[in-house]
Amino acid sequence: MSQDYSSLSDAKLAELVRGGDPQAFVELSSRYTGLLRNKAALFGGPSVPEPEDLLQEGFLGLYAAALGYRPPGSFGAYAGACVYNQMVNAVRSSNTAGNRTLNQALPLTEAGDLPERAPSPQDFVEMREQFDNMWKNLDLSPLERRVLGLYLGGCRRSEAQEQAGINRKVFDNTLYRIRAKLRRSAESGGSR
Repeated sequence: MSQDYSSLSDAKLAELVRGGDPQAFVELSSRYTGLLRNKAALFGGPSVPEPEDLLQEGFLGLYAAALGYRPPGSFGAYAGACVYNQMVNAVRSSNTAGNRTLNQALPLTEAGDLPERAPSPQDFVEMREQFDNMWKNLDLSPLERRVLGLYLGGCRRSEAQEQAGINRKVFDNTLYRIRAKLRRSAESGGSR
């Protein structure tokens, strides 16, 4: 018998996420999609990542919030801060010298603004299925798991060498592979 996640509190869902329950994160994601969209809308300009990339960073921030949250404080406030900080870090890293050429390039299509309509119940069901498939099909190596944990925990590239015994280049390349796997997983989940 499957559990009714919609009746659980955010704090209980965060506890389940820490316990490894992917369905709990799917429920949290559906509850906080509006927050993610609102936070992403705060950023604009030519050197800011695409809205979809900011949303992806927002989901990583939400996941980090679920992993790091401890009651009795408000999960919503904590999640908002984690999501915002994750997006700020993404914007900062997009402004590094290595990304300057990408930032000055013209987009292939107009930057697709975030949908202005509120998600329907059908949207939430589809999103839940996509996230469920994404987390089930995500095949991370031990190094990728370790780097993802450091990244979601707020580890800076400069700290990675000390904490994980890897250099900055390995840290960056591993994050790139994780993001690519997340994109592939999301795309394959959306086409089923």
